[in-house]
Amino acid sequence: MGHFAIALETSLTSVLRYLRFRPILRSLANWAALGLATVIIALVAHRLDRLAYANHLQKVRSEASASLLDLRERMEVVIDSQSLVLRELATFIGEKPDITQLEFSRRAEKIRGVDGAMISIAAARDLVVSLIYPLAGNEGVLGFDYRTSAEQYPIVRNVIETDREAIIGPVNLIQGQQGIVLRAPVYLSGDAASPITLDPWGIVSVVLDYQAFMEEVGIPDTAASYDLLIEVADVSGEYNTVFFGDAALKDENPVTLDFAFPAGLWRLYASGKGGWLQQAPAQLRERLIMALAAAALLTVLVVVLRLAESRKRAEALLHNGIEALNDGFVMYDAEDRLILSNEKYRELYNFPRSLLRPGTPFSEILKGGILREAHKLDPEGQAEIMEHRLRSRRAGKAMDFEQHLLNGHVIKVSDRRLPDGGYVGLRVDISELSHAKAAAEAADKAKTDFMGVLSHELRTPLTVILGVARLANTPRLLKSSKTLTAALGADDLSSPQVRVLLDDVFEQIAGLTARMVKSGDHLLHLINEMLDYAKAESGALSVQTEVCAIADIVDPVAEQLITLSQEKGLTFDVVYAPGTVFADADRTRQILFNLVGNAIKFTQTGFVRIIVTTSPVTVDFEVQDSGPGIPAAEIDHIFDAFYQIDSTATRRVGGTGLGLAISRNLAERQGGTLTVASIAGEGSRFRLTLPISSQAQ
Repeated sequence: MGHFAIALETSLTSVLRYLRFRPILRSLANWAALGLATVIIALVAHRLDRLAYANHLQKVRSEASASLLDLRERMEVVIDSQSLVLRELATFIGEKPDITQLEFSRRAEKIRGVDGAMISIAAARDLVVSLIYPLAGNEGVLGFDYRTSAEQYPIVRNVIETDREAIIGPVNLIQGQQGIVLRAPVYLSGDAASPITLDPWGIVSVVLDYQAFMEEVGIPDTAASYDLLIEVADVSGEYNTVFFGDAALKDENPVTLDFAFPAGLWRLYASGKGGWLQQAPAQLRERLIMALAAAALLTVLVVVLRLAESRKRAEALLHNGIEALNDGFVMYDAEDRLILSNEKYRELYNFPRSLLRPGTPFSEILKGGILREAHKLDPEGQAEIMEHRLRSRRAGKAMDFEQHLLNGHVIKVSDRRLPDGGYVGLRVDISELSHAKAAAEAADKAKTDFMGVLSHELRTPLTVILGVARLANTPRLLKSSKTLTAALGADDLSSPQVRVLLDDVFEQIAGLTARMVKSGDHLLHLINEMLDYAKAESGALSVQTEVCAIADIVDPVAEQLITLSQEKGLTFDVVYAPGTVFADADRTRQILFNLVGNAIKFTQTGFVRIIVTTSPVTVDFEVQDSGPGIPAAEIDHIFDAFYQIDSTATRRVGGTGLGLAISRNLAERQGGTLTVASIAGEGSRFRLTLPISSQAQ
C-alpha cells in the first residue's frame, strides 16, 4: 500500500501542476471536490489492493503448507531409513556385545557405504565410547564418558530409559563441519526362550553430515522459496531446540506443521521469503518500477555486504594462518612500511609491540634487530650494517643469512621481493640445529684428534717393543755379547771374569726386556681404556657395589703412585680417617688411579694430595694438585669422550682423552658424582662423591 500511496501522490502532484493554470478550478469547492475524489479513489484503491493482497496471501500460505507437507514426507523417509539402520546396528551389537573394533569397522563400513551422508559411527558400552568408525582421526573420541557431559548425559540417559532414538543437531564437529547425531539404545539379546531383554549394553550413534542431510531431504530447495524454521521438542515436550532457521520466524505469523518421528516430535514453520509479501504481484507500473529499483538496490547492498564479509574473512584467515606458523613472519609494502607480522616474529627479537605497528618503516625495525645481534658494534659499525642491508633491499635482492642474537638464539633470515615491490620474510629459529651442528663438528674434531693421538700413543710402545724384539732376536749383536765372545776367544779368562761378563750380558738383556714390559704395559693401558669406554657406552661395564673400607681403596693407589710422584720431586700426601663407603672397590680404585695419575703427570712442581672426608650420607674423595689448572673455557668439556685440552703439557704427557669420561661413568654407576674445580695457573681439585651406605643412594 505504501508504494501505491507514493504513486498516487506523484499522479496528484502532476494533476495539480496542470490545474495550476486553470483558474476555474482554484476555488475552494473545486479543491474540496478534488480532495473528496482523491479520498474516494484512494479508499477504493486501498480496499481493492487489500482484497487482492488477501487472496494472494491465502494462495501463498496454501502453497507454503503444501511445500511443508512435501518436506515432511522427505524428512520422514530419510530419518526413518536412518533409524532403521541405527536399530539394525544396535541389534547386531546386542547379539554380539563383545564385538571387536575390526568387526565393528567392517560392519560400519558396509552401513556407511549405503549412505554417503554418514561421517562416523560410534558405540559406547556402559556410556563410554569404545568403538568408532572410521578410527583414523577419531582416536581422541575413544574413552569419552557421556556421564561427564552435563549437556549430553540427560539425552543419553533418556534414550536408554525410554528405548527411543534421539536426534540432536546441528552440532559443530571436530572435523570443522556441522553434523547431526542420531542415537539409539543397545540392549543385550537374551536366549531363545527370552530373545529380548532390558539389560542395557550402551548406545550407538551415527553422525550425519548436516549439509548433506539438508540437501538429501531438500531443505535448501524449500528454503530457496520460503523462510523456514524447524524445531525439535525436548524430553519434556517443549519446543526449545532449533534444528534449522531462526526462532524469530515464529513472530511472522508462519504456516506450521507438526509431525512425529521415532526420535521425537518436530515442528515446521514457514513464511514467505523475507516475510509475507505486502502486496500482490499485479501492481501499477510505477509500483513495479519502484519495487524493482528497491530490489536492485537491495541486491547491490547484499553483494557489497557479502564482498565486505568475504574480505574480512580472508583477512582473518590470513591472520590466523601466519599466527599459527612456528616461525617468524613479516610483510612490508612497496614503500618498505610494515603491513603485518606475527607474534613469533616479535618473540624472536623481543621487540616492543609499539615498534611493530602497521606502517612502521623497515629502517626502524632493522635498527632494533641490529641492536639485538650478538656482535657488539659501535654506532659507526651499526650504521654500516644498516646501510648494506638497505642497499640490498633497494636492489631487490633475496637475502639469506644467519643472525646470532644476544640471548644466544640463532635466527635464519630469509627475505624475498614480492611482485608489487614489497617484501615478505621468514625468521626461523635454528638455535638447536646450529648448536647441534657445532657439537657435531666439535665431536668430529675430537674424534679426529683422538685418532691422531691414538696412532701416536700406539706407535710409540709398539716401536719400542719391536725394536727390543729385533735386538733380542740377534743377541750376538749386543755389545756385552760381543765383549763376552771376544774374551772367550782369548783362552786366558778366569771363572770370576767370565761371571762378570755374563752378568753384563744378562743386565743388558734385562734392561731391554724391562723397556719392552713398560711399553707393553702402556699399550695394555691404552687398550683397556678403549675397551672400558666401549663397555660404558654399551652399558656393559659392570659395577658391584658393597660396603668396603676406605683404606682398601686409598692405600693401594697411594702405594703404587707414590714412587712416580717422588721421581718428579712432588710432595704426595694422603689424608683420611678410617671408615667405610658403599662402592665397588676395584672401580673406585680405577677412578682414583686415573685422577691421581693425571695430577702427577700434569704437575711439574708442588704437591699432589688425596683427602677423604665423610658426612652422614656421603664420602668425598678429593684429589688436589698444584699443576697448571684447567682453563675456564675448557672445564665444561673435560669429561667428554676423546676431549683433550690443547696445551703443551697435554701433548707432552699424551693420553687418549677417555680416562675422565670413563671415570665419571663409573662414578654415576655407583650412585655418585665426579666434579672438578680449577683455577688456571694454580691447580685443580677433582671430587669423587659416593654414598656411605646402600640407604644413602
